[in-house]
Parts: sequence; structure tokens; C-alpha cells
Amino acid sequence: MKKKRESYALFIGCSRMIKVMKLTILLLLMGVVAVSAKSYSQATKVCIDVRNVTLAELFEEIEAQSDFYFFYKNDEVANIKRIDLKVKSETIEKILDDLLEGSDLKYKVVDRYIVISPGSKKLADQRYTDAGQKSVSGKVTGEDGQPLPGVTVVVKGTKQGTVTDADGYYSLPDIPENTRLQFSFVGMKAQEVEVGSRTTLNIVLIADAIGVDEVVVTALGIKREKKALGYAMQEIKTKGFTEIRSESVANMLQGKVAGVQINQSGTGMGGSTRIIMRGLNSLSGNNQPLWVIDGLPISDNSAGTANQWGNIDYSGSASEINPEDIESISVLKGANAAALYGSRAQNGAILVVTKKGKKNQGISFEYNGNVNVTTPYQAYKFQNEYGQGSNGEFSIDAKGSWGPRMTGQEIPNWRNEIYGDASYLPYAMRPQGNQMLDFYQTGFTYNNMLAVSGGSETLFGRLSYSDSRNEGITPTHSLTRQYFDGSMNFANKWVNIGGKISYIRQKGENRPDQGEYGIANQFIKMPRNIRIEDLRNPEGMNGTPVNWSGNSNEYINPFAYFYNGNGNEDMKNRVIGQMNASITFTEWLRLSAKIGIDWNNMNRKIMMPFSYNTGAGQYSNNTNTYQETNSDVILNFNKTFKDFSVLANFGAAFRNEQGQSLSAQAGRLTIPGLVALSNGNKKDPYEGFYEKEVHSVLGNAQFGYKSMLYLDFSARNDWSSTLPKDNWSYFYPSVSLSGVVSEMLDLPEAFSFMKLRGSWAKVGNDTSPYRLHSVYGVFTVMTPVLGSAAPNSFPLSTLKPESTQSYEVGTDIRMFDSRVGLDFTYYKSNTSDQILSVPVTESSGYRSKLINAGKMSSEGVELMLSFVPVQTEDWEWSLNFNWGTNSSKCIELDPTVKRWGIGGVRIGGVYVSEGGKFGDIVGKAYVRDEQGNVIINNNGLPVFESDQVVGNMMADWTGAVTSDLRWKNLSFKMLIDMRQGGDIVSVTDAYASALGNSERTLAYRDGGMIIKGVNIDTGAANNVTITAQQFYETVGGPEGVAEEFVYDGSFIKMREMSLGYKLPHTLISKTPFTSVKLSLVGRDLFFFKKNTPNNPEGAFSRSDYAQAFEISAMPPTRSFGFNLNVNF
Repeated sequence: MKKKRESYALFIGCSRMIKVMKLTILLLLMGVVAVSAKSYSQATKVCIDVRNVTLAELFEEIEAQSDFYFFYKNDEVANIKRIDLKVKSETIEKILDDLLEGSDLKYKVVDRYIVISPGSKKLADQRYTDAGQKSVSGKVTGEDGQPLPGVTVVVKGTKQGTVTDADGYYSLPDIPENTRLQFSFVGMKAQEVEVGSRTTLNIVLIADAIGVDEVVVTALGIKREKKALGYAMQEIKTKGFTEIRSESVANMLQGKVAGVQINQSGTGMGGSTRIIMRGLNSLSGNNQPLWVIDGLPISDNSAGTANQWGNIDYSGSASEINPEDIESISVLKGANAAALYGSRAQNGAILVVTKKGKKNQGISFEYNGNVNVTTPYQAYKFQNEYGQGSNGEFSIDAKGSWGPRMTGQEIPNWRNEIYGDASYLPYAMRPQGNQMLDFYQTGFTYNNMLAVSGGSETLFGRLSYSDSRNEGITPTHSLTRQYFDGSMNFANKWVNIGGKISYIRQKGENRPDQGEYGIANQFIKMPRNIRIEDLRNPEGMNGTPVNWSGNSNEYINPFAYFYNGNGNEDMKNRVIGQMNASITFTEWLRLSAKIGIDWNNMNRKIMMPFSYNTGAGQYSNNTNTYQETNSDVILNFNKTFKDFSVLANFGAAFRNEQGQSLSAQAGRLTIPGLVALSNGNKKDPYEGFYEKEVHSVLGNAQFGYKSMLYLDFSARNDWSSTLPKDNWSYFYPSVSLSGVVSEMLDLPEAFSFMKLRGSWAKVGNDTSPYRLHSVYGVFTVMTPVLGSAAPNSFPLSTLKPESTQSYEVGTDIRMFDSRVGLDFTYYKSNTSDQILSVPVTESSGYRSKLINAGKMSSEGVELMLSFVPVQTEDWEWSLNFNWGTNSSKCIELDPTVKRWGIGGVRIGGVYVSEGGKFGDIVGKAYVRDEQGNVIINNNGLPVFESDQVVGNMMADWTGAVTSDLRWKNLSFKMLIDMRQGGDIVSVTDAYASALGNSERTLAYRDGGMIIKGVNIDTGAANNVTITAQQFYETVGGPEGVAEEFVYDGSFIKMREMSLGYKLPHTLISKTPFTSVKLSLVGRDLFFFKKNTPNNPEGAFSRSDYAQAFEISAMPPTRSFGFNLNVNF
């Protein structure tokens, strides 16, 4: 199998980048329409030395020496006399010309397939003598309607057959009646069809998702047989991948990878996504996988993240990948598989291969478009019986809904009472439904993509343009992206040169703030009688915003976030380019080199022309530029020695990262409404820069025996600029073993395939730049005077890299012609020498110091099951199940550290203790006696204490079920996603309960309540009556009792659903279209089950600790629409 390497192009500087793009476009267009041909038959020469053999035996000898395959009828070649032949380095055409000269046989060569057929005279004779025989012809296409050249068509039980031509057509003369034809093609499911009385037979082949000899893309872009892998790797089906869209390709992987937790943040459209493979191994927060596009590692950095107070949660850079351009996705879950990618892949890698032009393909076009409508649903449940006030009495100054029952009584309008606007009259105090859902709007998504591709034997390419426009559910929130992608390759027998460029332009406007000061939380804190219509115009009589609470930085009119110039916008330009070249010295030795760049520039502006309490306003402007350059040179060796095979790769790699940041903030704006840095009395500029380099040497060798046993070794050594000279070199090896049992043993016929595998790996990890020495920063204080500050952290000059050792064992079993499949993996890893920042005494002049300490252990199981219970010519139904469980524990910490904090909010934090599980949630909990009774004080209120473990954020297991049903041209797909366990503290519920807005506060409003427990002094059962307001104001709020608001984060969700119809070829045969498919689609449609009062996927960012807390998350949204795919 010839290996094709991807490549990289270097684009530095915006002007140079544009010039290169223009030139690339021109070359790509030329490449798409170029025509050139040099067939395999002309380039391949064989050596033959045989005596006294039949023609059929000679054909077998040629097949053994080459990739040629012969089709013929036995009776047509049986009469040829036996042959003596000795030739050296001769083409197949010359050999066949000499052999068949004088016979009534002719041949036809189609790439690697050779059809032997009778001459015209014999055909004429057969028209009169062959009774009971007939001819059949037709066309073979793929599901996309494109013709499939080179499909083998064989009469079952014979060697008689042919192959389809460049346009997918075939013809078989003189075949027996009532026979069956077998159609097969690499990567497609074989079909067997009874001819019957038909003379025309058109066939549509379907892609084979689980072929025994499946070839997959592994580390460094190397293609290998999946059966040879000694570690777990899962390929994601990308057929129809873009039918059910999300604005983030990371979200589109939810529920599709066994044992991988993918959590979309609750921050709405354009928010971040957290991907965790095989648990949490690092205490420093580096637990995200590496993304690789066409062999080029790319950045998944986020421009910013939200916290408990607010701010905007931006998506990771990997979410900007255009799903329309994706050909395949492979997930390498363990350090074993990712060893050759270096330390960044210690948490696994996601390998994306993009679409490219294909050899010998005429010019073809593809259009894909979809329109989706997004609506919020299942928002937080409020009570709608009691209004603003306290202790049952109305008060316009009250911040909660502990007032009287709402019966339509007249109350003053807050705009008149607080701001003196007499135009707002008193109104009837009535329930307002769900003000939050009344505020949100319907969102829309429009996606359009057009691609052209084509090529010849040596030159082929593809161009695509996509436009994505998204409107969020909050007013004026939008996210647009434009994509340009182009690739071109030149390849012949000796040289392969390729190039690719992707340009992404992204613009976001008015992304919603998160956390306690975010938009959603304003409705959580809003009294239940406040009317939306009184809030819609937030401008008061003096031009400043107004709110029901009066002027406040904590209570904000939600409409004022985007009013009169308030808001935010961001613009990002990104280029991912690559070039490569390879030279094939022999059939088994090849040298390749590549270089690639990932460059992006993002500008973010936050405008607040007036503030909520002073009217002064502020404005900030931030620009970040990031560039990563990767290059490598690899020598590839691939040779077979009789029963043994060797596949080896050796080379060197280089990575350079550079980042630059320039920002300024202007406070106390002098002229209201003028958004400019020069308009501020207080200016706070900042400029930063960092650079990092890693140099590497690497190697991999796989030894195979009879295509049944594979032993794999890999090794890499990195030199990182972020580590001290004595420790900047670190080495990590891996070894794996794969045994194909079905090739070794004579298993029962039911077993199609069985493989056992095992692997071990060690991977190192470095740290961020500039942690080895003291770094001083310059800052401004209240006056323009500059000052310098000592660094907070004491550097560690002997810093060592983190180290992770892991092993896994597993099996892959397929039965009944691969209609039943099982893939099982058990894994375990240990990460030591973690790089931690621990506190020190302030007398040292520092707040913390760096140390190497801590050991984490992670183990788990991954399981995939596949079934095809129905498979006929018209019907096919496939079911796939994936399931995974993981447990991450802390084996040891530094002697000076009893418990390590991952992060937290006011109500609690996430910690790791020596000997405990990762993800313990620590906060206030009720005090209990030895029998477990809650201790109650003399006022009738529960007693609680701080610093207690109240739950654990880690899920017990995750799973998903995928169903794919097809009847003729109609298809129905659905994906059900599920999570069991994982505790979540709902700060939303704590806030709303303290203010009397939560549905749970309805109970005991009238008669009071007695908390179940025992008196703190007497131990007797508590009998003191308190009000609901007393209880919830005591235990609720952002610093409340965490135990009271811990919920089980389990859920079962209808993640995806689609109903598609592909127009029959009979309807479009006279049109330019080769295929047309229309689908009705839906995503995140509903929960079958959830336990949390708000969105269980409502974390405010992708930070590890944020998964334990839900703070006024946006309500879950569902989207539904249609998708149109056309090929022509």
C-alpha cells in the first residue's frame, strides 16, 4: 500500500499571506481542470519464468507478482495450449500481446484489472450456439451519486467478471440465466444481486464502516491497517456528518466516542466545549486532547473564559474547523497511540483528515445547505404565586419575592417610584409566567457550502467556500464564519508534492455574559411580578439605564446589556496552511518533508458607554496574535520479506509557538457615548509576548508476521525551551502487540474477525514559558506613574517534566459477516512529577512556589457494540452502543500539601486529597450527630460547617445509542446520549431560593415549617417553627450551604435525529445532478430524564472545576430544520 503524506505551507504576515492565497487559488483552479495520465499498467513491469503452464496458471503468477487481477471464463481459456515463457522487466501489455497473438481472445486493461474476453468471431458464433445465456449491463455509483470506476463485477462461483469503467459502467456478455452477480469495491459493502430476467442492473454501493481490512490514519498521518494496531482507536462516521449541524465541530462529536466525555458549556452559541479522554490525569488543568488536521497539530486555545462573576466564554480554536471539509475523524485515546505527537498528546489526539481531490476524477461539484431554528426550552422553574416584598408584605425596595400572594392587587410602577417617570402607571400585581423565556428570542442558523474537485492520474485538487451565519437566542447576539479551503497535489511514481490552505474569518457580536453578573442571573434575581414591558426600554429620563432595583452593579436591566452602544464584538482571522514533498526511492523506501503553520489574529472590544451606577462608562480593546509552526522530515521504510513485514519511520520535528497580546482599557469616559481609548480619564495599557520551542527526534517500527501478528515500537525525545537545561531533554517510548486470532486459529464460522491487543507507553509533558526565572511586570496605578511588582511565584530552576505511564489491553471481535461487533478496552495510567504551584509564607516575598509533586492514577473501561439486525436489498438497520467508565484518583501529594484545589466559586470548590478521587466538591454541609440526624439550633435553623465534601463531579459512566434505519431511499437516524452520576451544585437554585423565586420555596409559605432534626442542646426532636423565608435566606444564596443544592447530574437526552430522502436516479437521470438528498434534522431535542433544576450541561466554561457548578446557565436549546445535499 502506497502511503501518501500530508503537508504544510508557511504563511507569515498578512500581506504575504494574501499573495500566497491568490497564487494558491490560481494553481488549484489549474490543477482541477488539468488532464494527464500515466496508468499503472504502463509503469509496472514483471519478470516471468515458467514452463508448461496453462494460461490460467500464468495469470495467477502475474497476480502474485503485482496488483493486477484477471477476469475470464474458464472454458474460454482452457483451449489455449500450455505455455513456456521467460521475460524480464516487461510491461503487461507486451506480454499479453505476444501471448494472445493468433488466438481468438482479446484483453482490456482498466488500471489494475484485466478482462480477458472472446474475439468478435467467437462472439458471433456464441449468439447462435449458447442457449440459456444472456448479457447484462449497468452503472455502479456511490451513495452520493458519483460513478465508481474500478468496481469488480463477478459472476458468482466463476472467474468470469469485469470492472466498471471511468464512468462507472460495466457490461457482462454471455452469462448464465438466473445467475447472481457480486459487486465489490475497496471501502464499500459488497453486494450480491440476482440478475433474474433483467438485462440492465444499476447498483448503489454503500460505504463499509467496519471492514476487516480497514485502513485508518494514525499518528503522523501514517495509514495502517486497523487490525495491526495494538491500541484503541475509534473512527467517527462522517457520512452525513453535516446533516445535523452545530456551530462547533467539537459539539458534533457528542455521544459518538466511547469513554470520552464531551461537555458543551451552558454559555450558548459560540461557547467552549470540554473534551476529556480517559479521565483527568493532570492537576495543573492540562487535560484537553490535541487536535491534528491533515497531520498538522493546531491550537485549541480560547480567547477568554468566563468565571463565577461573569465575562464571556469563548470557544476553543478547534471549534472553528469547517465540518463541511472533513473527510474522516479518528480518535486516538491513549498516550500509546499519541506518543509520536509529543507531550501535547498525552491526553489523546483527534485526527481530522479533510476532503481533497481524487485521482482520475472528472470535475464534480457539491452543494450542501441547511437552515435551522433554535429555541430555548425547560428553563429554570420559578414560583408564580408570590410577588415582591418581605415577610408577606409588598415592598418596592425588596430584592426578593417573599411578598404577598399575587391576586391582581394594584401596586406602584417602579419606574415612577424610583425614577419619577409619571408615564408609567400603577399596575395589577399578577404572575408574569417565565420572564426569562419571554426575554429570549428564536435563533436561526444558515449554512451554505459549494465545492469543486477533480483531477487526473497525476494532478488533482479541491476548492470549497462555506458561509455560516448564526443568530443567538439573546438579542443582537450573532456569530458568522466564512471558510475558504483549497488543496492541490501532484503525484507520480517517484514524487508527491502537495499543498493546502484554509482561511477562516469569524465575527461575533454581543456574546452574552455568564456567571453571577450575566444576563440569565438577572432573571433568577428578578421578583416574580416585574413586567418585561417595563424593562424593554432601559433608558431613563436622564439617559442612564434604569432597573427595577434602582442603580446597581449587581442587579442589571437585561435589556441594558446591548442598549445604546453597550455590548461586545470580536473579529478573528485565521490561516492554517501546509506544504509537503516526498520522494520514493524504491517501492519500500521514501523520504518526506513537510512544514505547516497555524496563524490567527483576534481583536475583541467590550463597550460600556455608561456604567450602571456612576454613568461614567468604560471601554476595552484587546488584540491577540498567535502563530505555531510545525515541520518534520521522516524516512519511511515499508517492505515485506516472505512471511515478515517491516514498517518503520524515523525522523526529526520542530515546533515553534509565538504569542503576542496588546490591550488597553479606558475607564471613566469623559464624553458619554464616545467609545474610544482616548476618551478615558484612566487608561490601563498592557503588552505581552511569549515564545516556546520544542525540538524532537522520533521513530516507529512495526514488525508483522503473516498479517496476523504485529509488534510495534515507538520512541521520541523532546528538548523543550520551557524546562531547565539539565532537564529539558525527556525521552518517552511505547510498545504494542496486536494478534489477529482469526488468522491464527480455525475459529467457528460465525466469527468473521477476532483480535487481541495490548500496549504500554510513557509520555512526558513540559510547562508554560518563563517559569524558570523571576519575571517582573510593569503596571499603572490610580495615577499615570509606572511601578514594578515582584513576581507572585518563586521559580524552580530544577523543574522536571511531568511523566505519564499507561497501559491498555483489549479485543475486537466481529461475527456473522461483521453484522455483530464488540470492541473492549481496559486501560490504566499513572501521572507523576506534576508541576504544581503551592503557597509559601509571605515573608519570603512570594505567594507561591513551583514544585514537582503529586501522582494521579486513572483507570477505566471502554465498550463498543454494533449490530446489523436487518440487511436486505431494500432494508438495512444498524445499531451502535458505546459505553465508558473512568475513575481518577490521587495517589500522593507533596508532604506540605494535604489537599489540592482545582478551582472554585463562592459556594464551594473542587479539590483533590491524597488517597481520594479527583473532583470532590467541598463546601458547607449540615452538622449531624452519630445517627445522622441534622443538628438544629435553638432558633429552629440547621447548623452547618464549612470545608466538607458534599459530592463528586465525576460521572460514573457515559454512553450513547445510535440507530440508523434505511428503507430504499429513505433513512431515519437518531442518537441518544446519556450520563450517569456526577454531582452538580446549582448556584442558580441557591440564588433563586434565597430570594423566594424558586418553585421549591412555595411549600410552607403559609403555616411555616419545622426542620427535621435534633436540638443542639437537648438532642430531642426539633419542634421550633420557622418561615420558609427564614430557612432559605439562611441556607441559600451564592455563599449558601452547598449540600442543600447538590443534584445528581445524570441525564438521558435525544441528541440527534434526522429523516432523509434521496431522490431516485430515475428522477434525476436527465438533470445535471448525480445525487440529491433532503433531510429534516433536529439536535438536542429533549431530555428523557434529568435531575437538575437547570441545564445539566450548564457549566460556565470548559475549566475542570466549572463542571461542578451551574451558575445561571443559559436554558438548554433545541434546533430543528432541514438540510439539502446536491452533487453534480
